[in-house]
Amino acid sequence: MEHRCTERYSSDLKIIIYKHDLPIAIGRIKDGSRWGIFVETDCANVECERPLTLEVLLDRKRPSKLKHIEVKAMVIYKTARGFGAELDIETLEDANLFVDMLRGQEAPHELQSFAYAANG
Repeated sequence: MEHRCTERYSSDLKIIIYKHDLPIAIGRIKDGSRWGIFVETDCANVECERPLTLEVLLDRKRPSKLKHIEVKAMVIYKTARGFGAELDIETLEDANLFVDMLRGQEAPHELQSFAYAANG
């Protein structure tokens, strides 16, 4: 369950939303925590209690070898502005790294359980 009682961090990270491994929409993470996020999007093609993959596009202005990471998520609720999702991050360490990215800190060069891609 997405933990709305935990501290939330404002963000403006761009994402690509995937359903069944196919891109279906773009959006922005507006706020989040270690366990859940709110995604602002115009996409109405998401259903509650359905899994998605979110490709988080990292800030190209910051010096980092990472261009993006992929996070598995479960849609918990929908609004007219977007949806809330619970994140499936395997370790607390990776969850803390994700929060650092939400807060705009530099992305680490290696992540354990995130799928990631380095600049070419």
